[in-house]
Amino acid sequence: MNYKLNHNIDFSESTVAIDYIEQASDLTTIILDFDETLFLRNSTAEYLDSLRPRWLGFILLKIISLIQPWSWLPKPFKGSKIRDWFLVVGATLFLPWTLFLWQKKAETLAKDYSNLELKNAIANNPNPSIIVASLGFNFIINPILNHFQIRYDRAIACRFWQGAKDRGKGKLLMVEEVLPQSAIKSSILVTDSYDDLPLLEVVDQPCLTIWSLAKYNPPLQDIRDSLIAFVRQFS
Repeated sequence: MNYKLNHNIDFSESTVAIDYIEQASDLTTIILDFDETLFLRNSTAEYLDSLRPRWLGFILLKIISLIQPWSWLPKPFKGSKIRDWFLVVGATLFLPWTLFLWQKKAETLAKDYSNLELKNAIANNPNPSIIVASLGFNFIINPILNHFQIRYDRAIACRFWQGAKDRGKGKLLMVEEVLPQSAIKSSILVTDSYDDLPLLEVVDQPCLTIWSLAKYNPPLQDIRDSLIAFVRQFS
């Protein structure tokens, strides 16, 4: 792609993102990050936190983390950015009922942790195209989006079996597979992550924003805390 790069990427206030969206023209494409932006939690972490039984899920995630299978892959798939794919796929294959448990939890999360500021901004400008783009996983994200009561034209996320390949490509290449170059160059991007820098650098209006109500909750943290407390009793 032949882009003109924008190298001045700084964090901005949430009001800037809201203004961008509400003032966007009908022909502008608005690209919204999902985790900790449109959704005020991390969808992958919340999915892993739904593993049952919790102690078995904790052991499974710990084993995968200790083995670090993402270190065995050839480039460009090798590395920690593929880590979540192994955790999600491994947990789902060994504890397949998680897929059914997730549907109910996703509905609750959608009600409790949608970004109302962004939702209202989108409602106030009903004409621009809305693209939700994430390096999370479509089978995790879609059940949340289905309960968001928000309009969007398309959700771009990592696939289940091809997730390692998708995460290896990065968000810019994933978006390029869906949108024409002209739409990307003239678009607005709202994200909280510097991992999206390649995409931030090519859009017309980049908005790097940390939302005050956004929070990352480590999966199965209560099991980890209980284990630490137990060990301390004997130390």
